[in-house]
Amino acid sequence: NEQGLEPNELHCLASLEHLRIESCSELVSFPEKGFCPKLKRLQLRDFPWLKNLPCWIMKQGELTDCLIEDLEIEECPSLTSFPRGILPPTLKRLKIQDCICLCSLPDGLMQADNNKNTFCLENLEIISCPSLVRFPHGRLPTSLKMLKIWECLQLEPLSDRILPNNASLEYIDIWNCPTLISSPDSLNNLKCLMELIIGKCQYLKYFPEIDLSLPNLRTLNISNCANLKSLPHQILNLTSLLYLTICNCPCIVSFPKGGLPPNLLSLEIWDCEQLKEPISNWNLHTSTSLKDLIIVGGPDLVSFPDEKCLLPTTLVSIYIAKLNNLESLSIGLLNLPSLEELEVVDCPKLRSLPREGLPTTLGRLRIRNCSLLKDQCSREKGEYWPLIASIPCVEIQSTGF
Repeated sequence: NEQGLEPNELHCLASLEHLRIESCSELVSFPEKGFCPKLKRLQLRDFPWLKNLPCWIMKQGELTDCLIEDLEIEECPSLTSFPRGILPPTLKRLKIQDCICLCSLPDGLMQADNNKNTFCLENLEIISCPSLVRFPHGRLPTSLKMLKIWECLQLEPLSDRILPNNASLEYIDIWNCPTLISSPDSLNNLKCLMELIIGKCQYLKYFPEIDLSLPNLRTLNISNCANLKSLPHQILNLTSLLYLTICNCPCIVSFPKGGLPPNLLSLEIWDCEQLKEPISNWNLHTSTSLKDLIIVGGPDLVSFPDEKCLLPTTLVSIYIAKLNNLESLSIGLLNLPSLEELEVVDCPKLRSLPREGLPTTLGRLRIRNCSLLKDQCSREKGEYWPLIASIPCVEIQSTGF
């Protein structure tokens, strides 16, 4: 219940490198002068009444005693701004979370064309700061490798000013920031970007042609984007892409006509309710390395795979669920010589398995909440039991998970 901290009590901790202070309900201020001269990591958490951060965490003028490399500020609902000055040149990671009244980021966060300051910032996380409206003047440091912004409902869109040809950025994760990615052209030319995660960005309607501008992209995850109408038309040219996940994007009605990236290892499609076109139109066969396929909801299938659908022979695992009109698993599964796992969930009309059998490589078969198949697959008595008896692991459940 202290209302202030005595500088002399902390400055004497000359060798302290990591300091964490949290849950001080009456704390309103910090010492004005620097303390803990060797401090490298500072964590401040859960200060309901803290209005001002210590000014010594910022560099003012040419001199600074602050050597902090890792700064975390969390759950400070009364905090509205940072002290004047710029971030210390030693800072590599900055995390700001649950500061609901924070209106501005530190001016020294950004890099200007004529800025001679050295930037080491590699990791920037801004989470649940709904009062933030804009970035300071300038651009994000070219040293930045990881950018995570969640639930900043008013933050201005990322633009070429903020994110111009960042040479180091490897990871971007945006969640529930309606306007931040409203126009994704700023994502062009991020040559080192390896992982792009975008979720709940309601104004995102399209993607630019990103095939040549993101040559190292390995993971693309898009979820809960209510107005997204299409994927990049030339997505097949993302030759480094290994993992593609599309979840709950109700306005997507079709896949790019050219097919999918050739080196894709995993494809997940979840609850895209307007994606009714036949899976044969997805051109899955263009992904000659695909191992894992997940389809939940969406396609209006009666049989899987249908007779026109060519699945990659490299598939190892298939998970299909919530296909309300699916009636049968077809003989096409026998064309998958590497298939090891098959799981079918919540397909109420599913009533038949291929009478020719399932792939001999199959080691696990799970059928859940497909009530019409339960009796037919029952041990020793069911019609399909001879077809599945040799599979090492068989699970048939009619209800529950």
